[in-house]
Amino acid sequence: MTSACGPKECVVDDPSTCPADLTCERVSGRDKPLCFQPVVLRGRVIELGSGAAIANAQVLATNADGAPVSAPFTSGSDGAYEFRVPTTRSDEAGTIVGHSVMLRAQARNYVAFPSGARVSLPVSIASASRATEDQPWVVESAQTDVFLSPVEPSVRDLATVSGKIELGAPQPATLIALEGAGGRTTLAAPDGTFTFFNVPAGAWRASAYARGSNYVPVDVSVGSADLADVTITRSSVPTPALSGSVQLVAGANGDGTSVVLALESTFIEALGRGEVPPGLRAPEGGASPNVTGAWTISGIPDGRYVVLAAFENDGNVRDPDPGISGTGLQQLTVSNGQLSGATSPAFKVTSAVELESPGHTGIDETSATPTFRWKKYPNADAYVLTVFDGLGNLVWTHPIADGNASSETYAGPSLPTGGFYQWRITGMRKGAPTSHSEELRGLFVVR
Repeated sequence: MTSACGPKECVVDDPSTCPADLTCERVSGRDKPLCFQPVVLRGRVIELGSGAAIANAQVLATNADGAPVSAPFTSGSDGAYEFRVPTTRSDEAGTIVGHSVMLRAQARNYVAFPSGARVSLPVSIASASRATEDQPWVVESAQTDVFLSPVEPSVRDLATVSGKIELGAPQPATLIALEGAGGRTTLAAPDGTFTFFNVPAGAWRASAYARGSNYVPVDVSVGSADLADVTITRSSVPTPALSGSVQLVAGANGDGTSVVLALESTFIEALGRGEVPPGLRAPEGGASPNVTGAWTISGIPDGRYVVLAAFENDGNVRDPDPGISGTGLQQLTVSNGQLSGATSPAFKVTSAVELESPGHTGIDETSATPTFRWKKYPNADAYVLTVFDGLGNLVWTHPIADGNASSETYAGPSLPTGGFYQWRITGMRKGAPTSHSEELRGLFVVR
């Protein structure tokens, strides 16, 4: 409720300064925050394929920097979840300042989302609506429903590993990784707690990755029983900066690109991507891709990384031609605050092969024999089309000899209903790759 004099002033970190049905939000151009009707994100967690509700799933929303916007929410028996999203207002009427969040979800006996070929796409908070002025703003759409794939029967009912990191003041967004037989990740909640589901038995190392902070890794031995109380403490080891350069070539989008550091243990080379700890990106602060030359990423914690240029959807890709410099993958190691490996990475970035459908901007539904469409790439004399499943496994590869081609119908192994996939198209010239589609496009699900 608001008074006749307008919304009540409040303290952002003290919920008691607003009535229970309101929330304290910052207001653009105003020093003090005010109490407003909250912005609420609603959706369901659903089993991919069967459509069954998934109870007791953990759902988390992150901002453009990869930081959680609230504590994780546990889905109900009907798979439903709902939580408030902090949202700056533009005026005392509570008008929403548009921004986006991305969803993460995990549950026992399900593959965590995002992972493999499955990426989390931005959910626009600007789409929020409300029935009356005394009700919350609600964001609810097909995009707020999260679909999880069941794990294989042979790896059901594995252990859960949980714990807490030592918090700093202030505490940056922190990615937790279990590294051993591969890598799996989750984000620490604002109170520092974290949970991993479906962890195979064996020796693992729990590490925390936060920009500007180092942590002491913890070795954990996982058996058949759940493992709790894993504690990861802070370290005084400094966090260095990495500087490099990007050269835009061959019709690349002149607005620029971005550079990120992906954890090597999570990197899938076939897909060209891995998990990026929050903040390990140039440009900083969630800004749109704008790197056109020199760049710097500061505050890098100890770890092993793959340095990726043109990773986001900006119309550009890392030039794949193996015959020129600045096109290969580059690995970086940070140990005890010291850089080794690719300590001054340079990249050549070119324009991407543009996909038309499916999956140009989101996740499209298709038949089991989709037709893939793209725009002809200027200097391509042939193409290679590939399809990957939701875990990043190659399903089908198909060479196309006609450089003028712009579509091809799927003719590979059967794609089951409910399956999640990504397709890629690579432009070839004289037998060598000259460009390819962007790493975060081409997503589709078979219906």
